[in-house]
Amino acid sequence: MASKGSNLGAKTMKALIVYGTRYGATQGIAERMFEWLQKENIDSDVINVKKDEWPELAKYSGLILGTGIRIGQWTKEMKNFIKKKKEEINMFRGPKIFFVCSGYAAIPERYQEIKQEYCKKALENLGVSVDSINYEAFGGVMNASPDSPVGWLDKKMLKIAGKASPDFDPNGINDYRDWNEIEKFTRESFIQALQQKD
Repeated sequence: MASKGSNLGAKTMKALIVYGTRYGATQGIAERMFEWLQKENIDSDVINVKKDEWPELAKYSGLILGTGIRIGQWTKEMKNFIKKKKEEINMFRGPKIFFVCSGYAAIPERYQEIKQEYCKKALENLGVSVDSINYEAFGGVMNASPDSPVGWLDKKMLKIAGKASPDFDPNGINDYRDWNEIEKFTRESFIQALQQKD
C-alpha cells in the first residue's frame, strides 16, 4: 500500500463495511473485520444500515456487506440497501464481499444450503451479479440465556433449532461464529485483493 502523503491527488484506499443486524452477532463480525483492516493500515468506515446515513459507494476502494438471518430472512434494512444500491454494487470495480450470519451455517449438513440460498440466490433475486462478489455464510449466536434480547417466540425457536447441535446450551449464549474462518475469508477474499489493487 502506498504511504500516506505520496501520489498526491490519487484516490486514497478506503473500505466500506455495511451491515444489518438484529441482536448484534453480525455487528460483532463487522467490527472484527474493521479491526483486521485497521491492522493492515486500511482506513475504513463501518455503517449500521439501520441507523447510519448511506454513503456513495464510488468513493471507496473496497466493499463489505453483511446481514443477519432470522427465520430465513435478511434484515429488511439490508434488503432495502441492496435494492437501492444494486446498480452501484454491480458497477463497483474494487474488491467486494458479502456474508450472512446464521446459526444454521455452523451445522455442516446445512452450510452449503445456507450459503447458496441466503447468499447466492438472495443476491441474484435482488439483481446483484454474483460473478464479481465473493460470498460466505458464517455461524451466528443463539442467545437463549435469561438476559437474551430476543423475544419469547424467537427464544423458543432458538431452542428448537439448537437441538440440531449437540453442544447447544438451552439456557446460555451459544456463539457459533468461527473467528479463524471469518478472518481467513476476510484476508484472502478482501484484504489481499485490496492491497494488490493498490
